[in-house]
Amino acid sequence: MPGALVQGVRYFCAVLLMVLLLGAALLVAPFSRHRAWWLVRLWCRQVLAIFRVRVQVHSEGGGDPLAHGGIIVGLTQQSLLDPTIGYASWQRPVRGIWNLEYALIPLLGWVTVFLGWVIVRQRPRQAKRQLAKAADFARQGGLVYLSAEGRRSADGGLSPYKKGPVVMAIAAQVPMIPVYIAGSRACLAPGQWRVRPGAVVIHYLPPIATEGLTYADRHQLLAQLREVGEQAHRRWRPGAADDGGV
Repeated sequence: MPGALVQGVRYFCAVLLMVLLLGAALLVAPFSRHRAWWLVRLWCRQVLAIFRVRVQVHSEGGGDPLAHGGIIVGLTQQSLLDPTIGYASWQRPVRGIWNLEYALIPLLGWVTVFLGWVIVRQRPRQAKRQLAKAADFARQGGLVYLSAEGRRSADGGLSPYKKGPVVMAIAAQVPMIPVYIAGSRACLAPGQWRVRPGAVVIHYLPPIATEGLTYADRHQLLAQLREVGEQAHRRWRPGAADDGGV
């Protein structure tokens, strides 16, 4: 069977499951966020299985890095698959940050609204209020995901880091949990539509404490996060294994 036809069949199966599972999640979300989250996670796992993307989770600090509340910080965005990979691996509900246009995506965007994701519009006051709610959720033991780059990497390198994750972690007085997803770019690089089978590893780095820090410490903390990101990228970036990387 030609490769394009195989991909078409796989996409059809993924969309069919999205209608079934995310549609069900929309129906149950008003009554049980946990069950709705479980359905979304199931869909993500099934999508990866359909495209034969295998995911492993490795924690540098040992134990469960998400056992307590905190801000999960994506050190890089290498592929459109990254959110699906993350969601499929999370054992606890995690709230993300969406721009309004993503929240309007049928089914996928709609269900995240019911799951309590933070929806940000291009209005500073509204965004500040919403991010404060996310920080409060993390302060109470919840998990919030933020990308340090804020966008996918076009060339595989690290983009400049934004202060959002750092400021939120300081406001909530919870640790930042750095995470690096390695291998996703080989499965689906920016600008491509064919998903290639492959292995992806989610690396959780040791948490970065913020207790006792204030807003004035944000630049120093951002520099520390950037150093962690650069070290991780040297180890696990696309092609690192070819030049001696681990």
